[in-house]
Amino acid sequence: MNINPISASTINKSQYEKSKVEDNAFEKIFEQAKDSKDEEKLKDACRQFESVFMNMLMKNMRNTIHDDGIMEKSYAREMFEGMLDEKIADEASKGEGMGLAQQMYKQLAKHMK
Repeated sequence: MNINPISASTINKSQYEKSKVEDNAFEKIFEQAKDSKDEEKLKDACRQFESVFMNMLMKNMRNTIHDDGIMEKSYAREMFEGMLDEKIADEASKGEGMGLAQQMYKQLAKHMK
């Protein structure tokens, strides 16, 4: 069962298509890590998943903020905010992150042996 909290009505079509591509990419990464029995690949895949999860979380939190008009909403601003969220999520998932990657790794590593 694939649960995707992003709906096409809340984001534009290109972002929706990108999220679908990312879902498929992670499935491939997990399958490759599982098939090769490489623990480092599995750890990296779990970290990448945590990064994507945190990025989605930040985007959804940003959508709850009302636009006050200090800076007008524009395509350039949306692109900047999207790249900023992505970079923050990637950096935050390094090291210990929020712990999601470690928990996923513990669960998935049991099935690799």
